[in-house]
Amino acid sequence: MFLLLILLLTGCLVGCTTIEQTRTQMGTTVTIKAVGNADNAVNAADAAFSEIGRVEALLSNYINTSEVFKLNKNKKIDNPSSDFLIVLKKSEFYNQVSQGGFDPTVQPLLDLYSRTYREEQRPPTDCEIKDTKDLVNFNNVIVSEFEVTLEENMSITLGGIAKGYAIDRAVAVLKSKGIEDGFVNAGGDIRAYGSNGNPWTIVLQNPRDETDYISLIKAENVAVATSGDYERYYDPSFEAHHIMDPRTGKSATDLISVTVISKTAVDADALATSVFVMGTSGLDLIESLDNTEALIITKDREILRSSGFSKYEI
Repeated sequence: MFLLLILLLTGCLVGCTTIEQTRTQMGTTVTIKAVGNADNAVNAADAAFSEIGRVEALLSNYINTSEVFKLNKNKKIDNPSSDFLIVLKKSEFYNQVSQGGFDPTVQPLLDLYSRTYREEQRPPTDCEIKDTKDLVNFNNVIVSEFEVTLEENMSITLGGIAKGYAIDRAVAVLKSKGIEDGFVNAGGDIRAYGSNGNPWTIVLQNPRDETDYISLIKAENVAVATSGDYERYYDPSFEAHHIMDPRTGKSATDLISVTVISKTAVDADALATSVFVMGTSGLDLIESLDNTEALIITKDREILRSSGFSKYEI
């Protein structure tokens, strides 16, 4: 279930066309909408999808030629790409401002939970969690323009940030092709720009009821990303899911979902994960950042908004 759905298409000038294409990339459904001359809009969308594919080929955990895969396997890569370095530097920033809540080195914990639930239909023991948590520390990722290294038995995942980066790269390609109104939705993480007077409108669904919605958001030159316990989980109670608190070694359970509005998708993506782990105190982080707002839903179904979130609501 995706928390964010498109409700209303942006306006269109006379003589222009809105094209929409959907493909499967990065393990999710990606939809691109481009407004402009029909042929140019199609070509621009194709180029944007190609750019997402390029980023995925670099940053995926599952493609054995990717930089992430090679780093996890060999614990070192030489001459990392500029894309990899940008995402790692962003990760470092959010690791620091979230006080460790955002940490790409949680991959060993995800592997542990996947193994015990898949093979033995049980959660990990406290002892297993403690031993694995010792491998989680982003400070032990050494990054330079010449090489990136990990300590033995460590591994990383960029699942909490790479999708946002790919969305931003796709938008950059659309703009470079002359698309003045565009929209990229990758599994519910969105960046929209342009509007011709009619901002894109997004439905913020109720994460516990697909027939209900929490809010309507007007999205004009912003990115919107959501993290929730319902996205990928190990047990149907949502107590064990993929958003790990690196500090406890267990799934973060204080919140049901977090929606962040920011200028770029990479920031919105990383912040949605950060705040989900931090809980309600994550709103203090949101308030400290410019051009950034959030709506959170607690496990008690309380809805909390940052001070400026309502200006984006319809």
